Amino acid sequence: MNIEHLKYIVEISKEESITKAAKNLHISASAVSQALKELEKKLDLKLFIRLKMKTVPTEAGFEVINQAKKVLYEYEILEEKIAYQKDTYHTQLKIATVPGVVYLVNESIIKFKKDFPMVDVQVFEYDPGQILDFIHIDQPDVAFLFSNEKRLSENKDLRFELMATTKYCVLVGKNSPLYKLNEVTPEDLIHENFVLYNSNSLIEHSRKIFNNIKILFISNNTDSIKETVKSGLGVTLVRNITFKNHPDALSGKIKPIPLKSPTYISDEFWSVSLRSKPLNKISKNFIKYIHACIE
Repeated sequence: MNIEHLKYIVEISKEESITKAAKNLHISASAVSQALKELEKKLDLKLFIRLKMKTVPTEAGFEVINQAKKVLYEYEILEEKIAYQKDTYHTQLKIATVPGVVYLVNESIIKFKKDFPMVDVQVFEYDPGQILDFIHIDQPDVAFLFSNEKRLSENKDLRFELMATTKYCVLVGKNSPLYKLNEVTPEDLIHENFVLYNSNSLIEHSRKIFNNIKILFISNNTDSIKETVKSGLGVTLVRNITFKNHPDALSGKIKPIPLKSPTYISDEFWSVSLRSKPLNKISKNFIKYIHACIE
């Protein structure tokens, strides 16, 4: 078994086709098919079932493929480290982000810096309504933001990659009567005081979802908002990925509860960069760390 074999089975699983996998890998379908047969023989396992219209993993195949994905991820990290040691790396990474994902970005930076301590990482935080303008002005290596494909497509000079489809949640403190719920509706929140981040889009979304929203205060300080929620004085609106691995959420001091609403508004989470500025190796690698923190 070698790395190429692992790449083959992961690609076959993704495409559900040996022919399509071979095309993506830029080799012949017969070569992929032969490699798969050799691998199945060596493992003494049937990894795929060949159906009439597609090729799908067996139960054992799923397990092997999941492990293969992990090995390939670690292999890519190893390659990047080797490249770094050869001084082929840029030693600076400039990141732009919106407040809603600052913790996610910081968590990724901590893990990234353990592997690449010599990379100088700079993070710049921008208002969601202004970040696209600042991408053009400040030209970060990569930016992370909430938007939709239609809006991003209007900027022909941007490249973008979908990171996750997000959902709104209501963030509550441990002593909130809502804490025991696994889902909330706007009706459940009629008597709640909201503390909101000072973002035009977030405030607009909040007013669309809640007819008569009671706002305790609006602030640019995300820590102040979080502490108010922890104290039980108010609740706030967040995306489901924002506090996923936050220590206060993991310890149960705060809880993001999925929001069920007929006027539901959902934005997607993207990595964005300028087409005129090639996405360097270190930026591509950091995006992988963001992906890992989301999953």
